[in-house]
Amino acid sequence: MKFPIAIFVLYLMSFPSAAESDWRIICKVNSELAEVIMKNRQQGMSMAKVMEIADMSSQDKMLSTFVESYIIKAYDSPRYSTGEMQIRAIEDFRDERYLECVKIFAVIKDAKSNLN
Repeated sequence: MKFPIAIFVLYLMSFPSAAESDWRIICKVNSELAEVIMKNRQQGMSMAKVMEIADMSSQDKMLSTFVESYIIKAYDSPRYSTGEMQIRAIEDFRDERYLECVKIFAVIKDAKSNLN
C-alpha cells in the first residue's frame, strides 16, 4: 500500500516551500510519524484512540487520510509482548516508511529527468 505515501509526497511538493532538495526532511518527518504511531501500537493504545487523536490533530483532509493509512498499517502488524521485539517492530516500521518515501522521491526525480 505505497499509494498513500506517493500522494502525500506529491501533496507536500505542491507547496512552493517544498522543493525536491527537501526530501530528506520530508522523509525524516514521515518516518518519525510512523515511529510514534507504531510506538503507540506496541504500548497498547487502542486503534480507535489513535484515530481520534489523528483526526483532532489535522484540519487537512489529505493529511488525515495519509496518517490514517499509517495507523491502519501499524495496527495490521502484530503487537509484541517483549520490549526487545517491540523496539524492533517500531524501528522496522519507521525505517520501512522512510524507505518508501525515499523511493517515491527517486521515481519523481527520474520522471523529471525524463521530461528534460
